[in-house]
Amino acid sequence: MPDNPQAGLKDRDLQAYYEALIAMHATPGWKYLTEDLKKIYDAAQGVEGIENMEQLYFRRGQIDILKLLVAHPTVTAAAYDLLVEQDNAA
Repeated sequence: MPDNPQAGLKDRDLQAYYEALIAMHATPGWKYLTEDLKKIYDAAQGVEGIENMEQLYFRRGQIDILKLLVAHPTVTAAAYDLLVEQDNAA
């Protein structure tokens, strides 16, 4: 990620960063990846096979990472839109 997020999209590196992410999210490969991740997420929801707190915390970490990856397009688009709004207001 570029160094100066306060510059808004006037920072061309930041603009290129977000546009590259948005383009990546539009690819068939990203769609397939998120479909697979959602299946893994659904399978990880149960507590079957968890025998101790260490395994429970490990599962929790797995689920947190899966949620982060699946939500990435939404979060990226929201951040990009916010930067556009800030640039238009300035």
